[in-house]
Amino acid sequence: MKPKLLLLTFAGGALGSVLRYGVTLVAPHPAAWLWTVNLLGALALGFVHTNSRFASEERQVFWGTGFAGGFTTMSSLIAYVILGKELTAFYLFLQIITGVLIYWLGRAFGGERSWPNS
Repeated sequence: MKPKLLLLTFAGGALGSVLRYGVTLVAPHPAAWLWTVNLLGALALGFVHTNSRFASEERQVFWGTGFAGGFTTMSSLIAYVILGKELTAFYLFLQIITGVLIYWLGRAFGGERSWPNS
């Protein structure tokens, strides 16, 4: 990987992680903030994957891999379900299915060009 792309991924991930933390302060219940960040992140990722303004490799790694990857958190979702911390396997299933649908909605909003990076 090119050093520039690595730095862009890191910077996007840092921004996404900071914003995710901000959401946890506004919506402190895990079900609320996990739902919010994962679905907004899926929407953003779909948009970034298809909108021509994000067609460059640099913008894809910053906004897609970095920002959306840092903003969303499947690991926290899985941990809450496995550890039995207020969330159920049904919640996990519902979030994954809804996330896929929201991702495709983001692609539609983005302009639906061929994927990836073309």
